[in-house]
Amino acid sequence: MLTRLNVFTKITLLFVILLILVLFLYTYSNRESVRVIKHEIQNNTMNHLSTFADSVESNIYQLSLYGMSIGQDSSIQEYQRPDYKDIPYERVKVGSAILEKMNLYNAASKWHSTITLYFPRLHKVISTDYYAFIPYREDEFTEPLSKSWTYTHNQFEWYTTEPTTAIGKPGKARLITKISFPVRHLTAMLDQNKLNNKGDPFMFHPEFGLITNSSGKDTLNAVQFKMQEANLQAKGGFTTKMNQTEYYVSYIQSDSLGWYYVDYVPMQQILRPITSSRNLFYASIAVLIAMSVVVLYVLYRSVQLPLLQLVKGTNRLSTGDFSVRLHHSSRNEFSLLFARFNIMAQRIQELIENVYEEKLRSREATLKQLQSQINPHFLYNCLFYIKNMARMKNEKAVVAMALNLGEYYRYITRSENDQATIKEELTMVKNYLEIQSLRLERMHFTIDVPHDILDRTVPRLTLQPIIENAIIHGIEPRIEDGEISIHAIYKNDMYTITVEDSGLGMTDDQLDQLRSNLHKPLNGNMGCGTWNVHQRLYFLYGEGAGLTYEHSTMGGVKVSITWHDNTNE
Repeated sequence: MLTRLNVFTKITLLFVILLILVLFLYTYSNRESVRVIKHEIQNNTMNHLSTFADSVESNIYQLSLYGMSIGQDSSIQEYQRPDYKDIPYERVKVGSAILEKMNLYNAASKWHSTITLYFPRLHKVISTDYYAFIPYREDEFTEPLSKSWTYTHNQFEWYTTEPTTAIGKPGKARLITKISFPVRHLTAMLDQNKLNNKGDPFMFHPEFGLITNSSGKDTLNAVQFKMQEANLQAKGGFTTKMNQTEYYVSYIQSDSLGWYYVDYVPMQQILRPITSSRNLFYASIAVLIAMSVVVLYVLYRSVQLPLLQLVKGTNRLSTGDFSVRLHHSSRNEFSLLFARFNIMAQRIQELIENVYEEKLRSREATLKQLQSQINPHFLYNCLFYIKNMARMKNEKAVVAMALNLGEYYRYITRSENDQATIKEELTMVKNYLEIQSLRLERMHFTIDVPHDILDRTVPRLTLQPIIENAIIHGIEPRIEDGEISIHAIYKNDMYTITVEDSGLGMTDDQLDQLRSNLHKPLNGNMGCGTWNVHQRLYFLYGEGAGLTYEHSTMGGVKVSITWHDNTNE
C-alpha cells in the first residue's frame, strides 16, 4: 500500500510520524519529570513538617519533664514540712525560693510557660503568674486529671501529681503540678517555620479548629474543610484542588497534644517553570507545524502539482492524445521540463500525422487497386453479352449494351474523384438493370431510395457487383419471372442500401460461406466483385462498414450495404 503513494505523500507521512514521535517522547518525559518533582515536593514538605513537629514536641517534652521532676525538688519537700504550720514566715520564705527556681527555669526555657503548684494537704497554691490570684479550691480536683495535654482558653495545660499514682484521685496527692503555655508560642514557631520554608503551616484539630501563623491565608478555611472530609491517619498527605489550583497537603499528628501539624504547598506554583517550558515547547511545535504546512503547501504547488500535471500529460500521450500541451506559469526547472515535453509531444504528433498520412495514401492506393480489379471483371461480362447478342442478331440489345458500356466507362474514367453520390450510382444501376431487362424479358426491378440519401457518397461501382450477382446467380437460373428490389434507410447514424432478389436463394451453409469469404484473402476460388466492394467499404469507413448476407422474404438473397459517412471527419 505504501509503495503506491507518491513521493510528496510519503514525505508528508514521514513528517507527521516524526512529529507524533517527538510529541509522544516529550509528553512522556514531561510527565515523568512532573511526577518526580511532585514526589520530591511531597517528601520535602513532609520532611519540613517533621522537623517542625520534632521541634514543638521537644519543647513540650521539656515542659513535661520539668513538671515531673519538680516534685522531687528539696524545696518542695521542705515547703510541706508539718512544723511550718506554726512558723508561717519560714514557709513563705521557702515558697519564695520555689517561685524563684520556677522563674529561673522559665528564663532558661525556650517557651515562657505558667507553672502552678497545688498543695492539697496545705491548701496552698504557688504560681509563676504574677498577675492572677489563684486560690485553692477543694472542688477543683474532685475528678481524675487527664494524662495528656488539654486545650482550653487558647492555651495548653498538662497536670502531674506527686505521687504519680494519685492522677486518678488528685485530692489525695501531696502535690499537683500544672504547666500551661499560650497558643502564641505555637504561632511564633509557625511563623518561624513559614519564614524558613516558605510554606503556610498551621495546626488542626477536628474539634477545636485551627491554630494558624500570624499571616494565615484565606486558603486555610478551604484546607480545613478538606481536612475534615479526609480520613486522617497518624501521618500522611493528599492532593486536593481548591480555587482551580492543585495543592499537596501533608500532616503529622502530635503524640503529646493530639493536634495535627499541617502544611500545604501549591503544586502549580512550584511546577510553573516546567509548565512554562512545556507551553513554550507546544507553542514552538504549533509554530513549526504552521511553518511546515506553509512549506508543504509551497512544495505541493511548486513540485507536486507540476509532477501531477506531467504524469497526466504522459498518460494522455500514451493513450494517443498527441495534442496535449503543458503550461506552467512559474519560472523554474519545471518550466524548462514542460517546454521540452511540449516540443517532444509536438514532434511526436507531427511524426504520427506523417505516418497517418502515409497510411491514408497506402489505403487510397489499395482502394484504387481493388477498384481496378472490378473494371475488367465488369468489362468481360459486357463484352461476352455483346458477343452473344450479336450472334443472336439482337441489334437493339447490342446497341443498348454498347451505349451502357460507353456510359459506364465515361462514369468510371472520371479520375478526379473516386467517390460517387448515391444518385449517380443508382443512375448507373438503372441503366444496367434496363440492359439486363432487355436481355431477360422476365426480370423486373424497383428502386426506393429517400431523397435525403441521394447526396450521400460511396466508392464508385459499389452497387453494380451486387446487382450483377443477383441477376446471374439468382434470377437467370429460374424459369419464372424474377424481381430485384433496391431500397435504402438511414438509422442510428448508419446508411444502409438493401438489394433483394426473388431468385433461387441460398442455403444457410452457403450464406455462411459467403460471409466467411468476405474476411479472407482473395483467391481464385471466390468471386472478386462482392469481396472488393466489402474490402473497399471497410478500408474507407472502418469497423462496421461492408456487406451482410441474409435470406430474403422474396425468396432469394438479401444483401445489405452499410456504412457510416465519415469522409468529412
